[in-house]
Amino acid sequence: MPPSAKRPRSKFKVDLSGHGGRYEDVVDDMKPSRKNDEDIESDEDDDDDDDLNNVGHSGDDSEDSEEEETAESKRLRMAREYLDKLEAQESSSEGESDSDNGASDDDEDGAPVDKVGKRIAKERLRKSGLLQSRIADSVLEGIQSLQSSIADSSQDKSAEACAKLWINAKYVTYLRGHDLTPTCVSLSQQGTKAFSGAKDGSVIMWNVQDGTKTTILPAIKDQYAANLSDRNEREILAIATSDDDRYLAIGGRDNCVRIFDTRTLGKSTSSPLTTMEGHKKPVTTLAFRSRSLDLYSGSEDRCIRRYDLNAMTYVETLYGHQSPIVAIDCANKNRPVSIARDRTVRVWKVEEDSHLVYRGGGDVGSAECITAIQDGWFVTGHDDGRLLLWKEEKKRPVGDVIKAAHGQENGVARSVISCGALGLSDVLATGSSDGYLRLWKVNTDGKDAGITPLESIPVHGYINSIVMGPEGKFCVVAVGQEPRLGRWDRVARAKNRVAIIRLK
Repeated sequence: MPPSAKRPRSKFKVDLSGHGGRYEDVVDDMKPSRKNDEDIESDEDDDDDDDLNNVGHSGDDSEDSEEEETAESKRLRMAREYLDKLEAQESSSEGESDSDNGASDDDEDGAPVDKVGKRIAKERLRKSGLLQSRIADSVLEGIQSLQSSIADSSQDKSAEACAKLWINAKYVTYLRGHDLTPTCVSLSQQGTKAFSGAKDGSVIMWNVQDGTKTTILPAIKDQYAANLSDRNEREILAIATSDDDRYLAIGGRDNCVRIFDTRTLGKSTSSPLTTMEGHKKPVTTLAFRSRSLDLYSGSEDRCIRRYDLNAMTYVETLYGHQSPIVAIDCANKNRPVSIARDRTVRVWKVEEDSHLVYRGGGDVGSAECITAIQDGWFVTGHDDGRLLLWKEEKKRPVGDVIKAAHGQENGVARSVISCGALGLSDVLATGSSDGYLRLWKVNTDGKDAGITPLESIPVHGYINSIVMGPEGKFCVVAVGQEPRLGRWDRVARAKNRVAIIRLK
């Protein structure tokens, strides 16, 4: 090419990967030749060029706007939208409440109340399963309404007669299946199935709705009981179910802990998945840690053994009690609480490999039962009739001590044989041999912490075990003629039954 010849210049501005070159090269090729139609003038060509140029730039602008919102900014935007929605709902609810009772947005100290923050915290606790429910007042109203509907024209006001009225009104349902005294009951997480064990060695699964039963372990009697070295060896003393309703743990005087799969019960032969051995004396109590498969067993050999049912294996042994262990319970944290005949209450810091010791005082008797209200709070019932509320940070009971919770007999306070609470709520139930299941309200709020009585429901006999149903709608109790761990007393006219008691 001669030096005087000039190479045509091309404009390179925008990449078009699909054409392998620059944008305006393609545009120049698309333009019609102006050699033969120089006399035709029109502004359309320029407009077309501008439109084509603008197309590329508009695409870049949209891509840039999409790239501007990162993942973090998107989260912030969604959080703002959620907060705006909550604020709108709170403002609407505030308007309704203000019109009703003129409520203000300040607390007692005059500081503004962060209602949105409280609602978010409440939602977080609800999703994690740690939200506390205040249902004591509704339970009280439900029991009072049931009592008012029962027609009592008889002159006999004894506990046995009153119990028959509740049974006739179908507010209390007795389930028959055990020949000897039932000692323990447990309930599935959904409240549809109940499990019970008795002194005759039988374990039964009950349908709470219709009362049908499925025998897991049959009663040991006749020639089979005669073959035992000790007839008491057949007694079932403890039973527990996991929160996911998968496993059932059974303990008794055979010194073993048997694990069953509840999903296969009634479909095949009821044989345990595994049998945990290691205790040297009878297993008196069992408890699952809430929302986990950690299982704890207490025994008369003064030891607490820990198991992991994820791996179906024994983990460790906890030492500390100086007398036979009576009961154990565990809330959400891995800190089980236990009681023994040594008149101590112990909180086990499993992860720290230590424990705390609590004593009720010189005149407080040995504890017979214990139940965890929530993390750091638990209640104990004693053989001298006392009912105590404990806080983990305090070495002494919190609030007023309830004395003679179930009355007196011949001038001596009756023992609190059993107690059960609905986890993360303010409702507590206790049982003894006075013929009444007693309901209590448990307050864990600061200086007002304490236990106050609610109502009582007649149940004739020894109430050896109590478990509360979901939302406090009902409870299941093991009632019989004898106490759970012995035969030193007997209520002759009582029935050996599993009772489903309606509360609402």
